Amino acid sequence: MTTDDGPDLMLLASELAGELEGVSSSGDGGVVSYTREGAAFARLSADALDIRLPADIAEAALRTPDTTAVPGDTGWVRFAPRGRERHVTDRATAWFQTAWRHAGDR
Repeated sequence: MTTDDGPDLMLLASELAGELEGVSSSGDGGVVSYTREGAAFARLSADALDIRLPADIAEAALRTPDTTAVPGDTGWVRFAPRGRERHVTDRATAWFQTAWRHAGDR
């Protein structure tokens, strides 16, 4: 799931979505959106994965490399890894699964 430039987020998100129950995906203008029970929890573009996390987890995520808040989207974190830092895949996986789990609570 990695390339010379870093993880293949498209492949990773696709595999995770296939493993989790009730995930729907749709594409629009180069962005793939993932939902559960009608609640959006992730958006994937060519260079970033946006994840909707609970406030406390989003706050912690923003203290890690390659993350920023998504302007205008409270609770959404943009993860745009630029290299092969060893925990990139682990963080993307954990955040995707956490966002999925909490999407079912909405």
